Amino acid sequence: MYFMGFFGLMFVVNGIFLEKAITSFPGEDVEKSYLQGLNYNSTLAARQAQSELGWQAQAGLEDGVVRFHLEDAKGNALSTMHVGALLKHAANATLDTPIELSSIGNGDYVADLPVELPAGKWTLQATVQAEAEGETLFTASKTLLIR
Repeated sequence: MYFMGFFGLMFVVNGIFLEKAITSFPGEDVEKSYLQGLNYNSTLAARQAQSELGWQAQAGLEDGVVRFHLEDAKGNALSTMHVGALLKHAANATLDTPIELSSIGNGDYVADLPVELPAGKWTLQATVQAEAEGETLFTASKTLLIR
C-alpha cells in the first residue's frame, strides 16, 4: 500500500505540474517562428533595404507618453509616415499592447501610454509604413522601463 501510495502521489503531483506548465506557456514567443525561419532570406533583404534608406529613429518614454522621432539619411524630419508600435512585456506575452503613434510634426510621433500597464521592462517595437497597411519601410526597437 505504501508503495502504491507513493507512486500515486508522484503521478498526482506530476499531473499538476504538467497542467500548470502547459497552461502558463503557449510554446512560442514569436508567432509562426518556423515560417519566419524559412523566410529568413526575405528578412535579410528587408534589413538591407532599410539600411540603404539610412533613416534614423529615436524612441523614449516621457511623462506617460511614448515618443518616436524619425529622420531620413540627410537629417530631414519624416512627419507623413504611418507609425505603429507594439509594447512587448519582457516576461508575459499576454500583456503585449499595440499602440498607434500620431504625427505631431517635425518628425515626431506620440501616443499616450496605456494606464493599465504594470511596471517593469518593456520593449517598444515600432514599424514605419508610407501608408496604413502598406509595406513596412523601417523597423526600430527600444527597451523602456515603465515605473
